[in-house]
Amino acid sequence: MTQAQIEEMLATGDLVDDRQNRRVKLHLYDRTRLKEYDQMLRQVAEKSGATKLIVYGKKRDVAEWLALGYRQEGVIDGFFQGENAYMLTAYVTEERATSTAPELAEEILALSLAKAGAGEAKPLPEGYSMRPATEADAEELARLYSLVFATYPTPMDDPEYVRKTMQEGTVYYVVEHAGRIACAASAEVSKRMGSAEMTDCATHPEHTGKGLLQPLFCALEKKMEEAGIYYLYTLTRAQSAGMNVTAAKMGYQYRGRLINNCTIFSGFEDMNIWVKPLRQTRDE
Repeated sequence: MTQAQIEEMLATGDLVDDRQNRRVKLHLYDRTRLKEYDQMLRQVAEKSGATKLIVYGKKRDVAEWLALGYRQEGVIDGFFQGENAYMLTAYVTEERATSTAPELAEEILALSLAKAGAGEAKPLPEGYSMRPATEADAEELARLYSLVFATYPTPMDDPEYVRKTMQEGTVYYVVEHAGRIACAASAEVSKRMGSAEMTDCATHPEHTGKGLLQPLFCALEKKMEEAGIYYLYTLTRAQSAGMNVTAAKMGYQYRGRLINNCTIFSGFEDMNIWVKPLRQTRDE
């Protein structure tokens, strides 16, 4: 595969060279050239210093990717306009491939599954209100993310970056208390794929434990359905109970774990996959 072809794929988003998280992701590909794509992924990784390769594979191609040395870590239901994405990964180093706290992750998963619910809407506590965020909120949102996360997969502590995501279609909702943002979450929409990632969840330390995220999720889910986006997923820190419990309570289904997937909170961490298709997927 030529450098010009690689550059074109990077420009379209079919290929992502994510240097902050030292990973290379392949979203769309020609299934007749899988060996070429594997070589290309390894070439890009070597050049950029990436230690993890991620392929969003189609069901019919899984066996061939596995034969090329990849392993399946999970599934995102409906990711491709209702067709499932099989999360196939390969590692450059054994360190990146090795989970640091698998026992804790399993304990938290069991706890979360035991609290599974159907996503019933709950009212906000007295004194709190919810609204869609606007670009005028970018500075306050950036301060919130900077306060909650020591490190994060994307530069959410930069107001300009937050504005850019809004301009590109990410929908944010916030919960306020006394005129200040107490909690925030977003739906990162991919109209091309027909799916959205529920992400950027952050609660100010002064407002934790008040159940603010569930109403936010309900509002974002309603907004997505109104926009014709029916396939939702979220990636949660496997070693942190809060978001895993929230996802389970909101009716999301556990679909696998991405090992050392991104830098968040303290460094590389495992991320659990939770999905909520609002319509039946084409793989079913």
